[in-house]
Amino acid sequence: MKKLLVIPALASLFVACQGEKGPAATFDDLKVQVKMAAIGGRNITWAADDMVYFSDDASTKPGFQFKASAGDISADGKTLSATYKSASPSTKVIYAFHAPMGRIRMKKTETITVDYDGTLGGAAMPAGSAAKGAVLTLSPTVGVGEFSLGRGYVEKVRISSSKAVFPKTLTYDFGGAGLNITKTTDLIEVTTSGNGPFYIPLVPGSETVTFDVDFMNEDGQTVAAGNFSGTIAAAAGTLTSLGKLDTDAIDILDPSVEEFEPATQAIKNMGVGVNLSGSFEVLWKEYAAQADRSNPTFYERQNGCGPTAQATMDSFATAGFKSVRIPITWWMHMDDVYTANTIDKVWLDRIEEVVNYCQKANLYCIINMHHDAHAHEAQGGQWIFADIKNYDKISKAYKEIWQQIAARFKDYDQRLLFEGYNEITDAAGTWTFPRDANDINAANKLNQDFVNTVRKTGGKNSTRNLVVSSYSCSVSDKPLNAFEMPSDLRPGHLILQVHNYAPTSFCGFSSADHETFGTEQDYTDIQNAMSTMKRLIVNKGYPCVLGEYGAPSEHMAKVQQPNGTWRIKIPAEERAKHAYYYTLEVLKLGICPIFWYTPQEGNHRTKGTWTYPEIKDALIKAWNDYQALQ
Repeated sequence: MKKLLVIPALASLFVACQGEKGPAATFDDLKVQVKMAAIGGRNITWAADDMVYFSDDASTKPGFQFKASAGDISADGKTLSATYKSASPSTKVIYAFHAPMGRIRMKKTETITVDYDGTLGGAAMPAGSAAKGAVLTLSPTVGVGEFSLGRGYVEKVRISSSKAVFPKTLTYDFGGAGLNITKTTDLIEVTTSGNGPFYIPLVPGSETVTFDVDFMNEDGQTVAAGNFSGTIAAAAGTLTSLGKLDTDAIDILDPSVEEFEPATQAIKNMGVGVNLSGSFEVLWKEYAAQADRSNPTFYERQNGCGPTAQATMDSFATAGFKSVRIPITWWMHMDDVYTANTIDKVWLDRIEEVVNYCQKANLYCIINMHHDAHAHEAQGGQWIFADIKNYDKISKAYKEIWQQIAARFKDYDQRLLFEGYNEITDAAGTWTFPRDANDINAANKLNQDFVNTVRKTGGKNSTRNLVVSSYSCSVSDKPLNAFEMPSDLRPGHLILQVHNYAPTSFCGFSSADHETFGTEQDYTDIQNAMSTMKRLIVNKGYPCVLGEYGAPSEHMAKVQQPNGTWRIKIPAEERAKHAYYYTLEVLKLGICPIFWYTPQEGNHRTKGTWTYPEIKDALIKAWNDYQALQ
C-alpha cells in the first residue's frame, strides 16, 4: 500500500462549471469528473461523488478508480489523502489522470506538476450550450479570457500571441509557495461548437499583446484568419472579455474573390522561362558588411550585372520568353531573421519595381526565398533548414517574412507566383536527402506553412498559384517519394518545383569532364532524368516547373589546363545544343522549363542586349518546335 497525496487545490488549475440550471463540465475521454467550488483560498470543497483515476504506467488506461468522500479531505484543506495498491511492488512512479490536462506525474509528495498538452477543448473550457447559465469557478493563479464567434462551420480556433500569455506548466508546492505558473506558451487551440462563449486560460498581467487567429474546419484547414490586439488585464481569478474574434477576419473562401487560372493552365501559359540570376540573390556576408542597405542596387552589381531595367524584361518578352524567375535573398535586408525580421522597405520597394517591369512586359514572374534556404558559399547566411529539432524557431520566422512579402503583393494578378524556398537542405547541408530522415518532415511542414501563410493574407493571394519544392529540389527517387503536396483550401493552385543539371559531366560546375555536348552518355543521363520526372511527378498529377537547368559558360576542370587554369570554357554553340535538346524533352512532359540565366551572362541587364544569342535562339526554337508538335 502506498500513501499518495492528491491536491484539492489542484482543481484550481481547471475551470469548473457548476450552474444552478446549466450542466456541469464533464471530462468524458478519461471518465474523470471533477466538480469544485469556492476556489480562491485554502478551503476546498470536495464533493462525495468526485473521482480521479490512478495508474502505475504512462498509458491512458485508468488503473484504479478512487471515489472521494468528505472525510478524505484533511483538516487543513490542502490535501486529499488516498490509498492506492500498486500492481507491482517495484512501482516508483504513480500517475493520476485528468482529461483536459492529461497525465499528472507523481514521484514525490512535495510538489505536483501539470503540463498542458497545448490544446484545450470544450470540456476544459465550457463551450456553446454547456456554458449557458453556468457559473465559472476561476483559478486563484490563472485568469480566463472569454470570446465568441460568428462562424458556425468553425471546429477549432488556434490563437498565437506575440508574448507567451498562456499557462503551460503549473506546479503546486507543499512547502508554502502554493500554486505557480512555471512555464508559458504563445500558442493555444480551442475546440469550438456553435458561437460560444469560449474560454482560454491567461497569465495574469497588464500588457498589450497581439494575437493571430486561425479559424479551422473539421479537416484542420484554415478557412478564415484574423488578428487583434488588446491589453490583457487579467488578474488572477478574473474573467477578461476578448470580444468577438472573427469581426475582421479574412474569409479565405470568400466567393467574391476572383478565381485565378489553375496551376495546370499556368504552366502552359508560362512557356519557356529564364532566371534573372546574379542580381537579387547575392549572399556573401562581406557584401552585407559593406553595403548601404538604403541602396538596394548595390547588391545587383556584385556579380558584374548592371541594375535590372525595363529593357531587361522587354528583351525577354521580345525574344519569345513567357516567364521570369527572380531569385531573391532576404536575410541581408533585415536586422535578424529570427527576431528583428522586418524587411527593409527600400528592398521590398525595389523588388516590387522589378515585378512591375515583368507586369508591363506581360511576363509571368516567380519571386522566391533563394539563398536564405540554401547558401552555395560557405560565407552565406542560410537560415531556413529542413531541421525538425529547430522547426518551431525556423517556422516562426519563415511565416513572418512570407507574411510581409505576401501582404505587399496581395493585389497583383495571376501572372505573379510565389515560390516558398529554394533547394532546402538539412543543417549539415546534406544534398539529395537529409542525414536524419525525420528532417524531411520539416521540409514538408515548411511547405505547408508557406501555403497557409500566403492564403491567410487574403486578397488575390487566396487563389494565387504557389510553387513548393522537393528536398534540395532534387530529381531523384528518395526525396520525390518523401515529398508531400500541401493541403490547400483552393484546390488546383499548387505547383511542384525541381531542379536538374543533367548531364553533370557536361553541366556540373565542378564535376564536368568535357566541353562538347552530345555523347551517348549525355543523352542517357538526360533521359534518365526525364523518366524520373515522368514517373514521380507527371504520373502523380503534379503541375511542375523545372526551376533551374542548363550549362555554365565555364566549369572547373578535373585536370589543370595548358594555360595554367583549372577552368574549361564551354562554347556557346555547345551550350545551345544542350539547351535545345533538354528544353524540348521537358516540354514534352508538360513541365514548364526555366533556364538558369547565369551571372556570366548578366551584363545585358540595363541595355537588354543578348550576350549569348545562340542560347536564346535555341530555347525559343525548342518552344516553337514543341508548339508545332501539338
